[in-house]
Amino acid sequence: MTMKRGFTLMEVNLAILIMAGGILAMVSLFSLGFRENRQSREDVGGAAIADTVLSPMIMAASATNLKWTAFRDKFYFPSEEGWKNYFDSKGIVSSDPESQAESVFSQFMSKMSAASSGTLDVKTAFPKSDVSAAGLSCGLVVMHDQDSPIVRIAFRATKQPGMLLAMPIYYTEVHFQGDPDQ
Repeated sequence: MTMKRGFTLMEVNLAILIMAGGILAMVSLFSLGFRENRQSREDVGGAAIADTVLSPMIMAASATNLKWTAFRDKFYFPSEEGWKNYFDSKGIVSSDPESQAESVFSQFMSKMSAASSGTLDVKTAFPKSDVSAAGLSCGLVVMHDQDSPIVRIAFRATKQPGMLLAMPIYYTEVHFQGDPDQ
């Protein structure tokens, strides 16, 4: 009589242990994948909203029908204010940063309209519905020193308002391209 060789109980237990370790490793990666997926959706949404907000601002600031004196005199955003406007008195990001961003956008576009003698041909309303639809809180900063031909614009967006300053920044500089009427 010949005996067939099979697996011993020890070999079966060892195989189960190895498989269980592999399965646990794969399961632990799911939470990381979900977190990265959420973060990438938020990043893509932030980039899309940044484009929606920054494009009309860039178009307005780089208009060629602007006169230098109007640009220099009417279009002043002090650099020292910047992101500090988004903090309350305790140093915490305000619960409604969108209203500050909307205010900065409105001031910027009204100053650009005044500097171009009302001939500004871009959308001048803050895209509040786009920001709300994306479920994001955003922050916008414009910096322009009075005698500088460069306007610096920075934008951030996040789903959690308290994390606004921890998010990637979308930044651009626009150089004066109008009429140097000295």
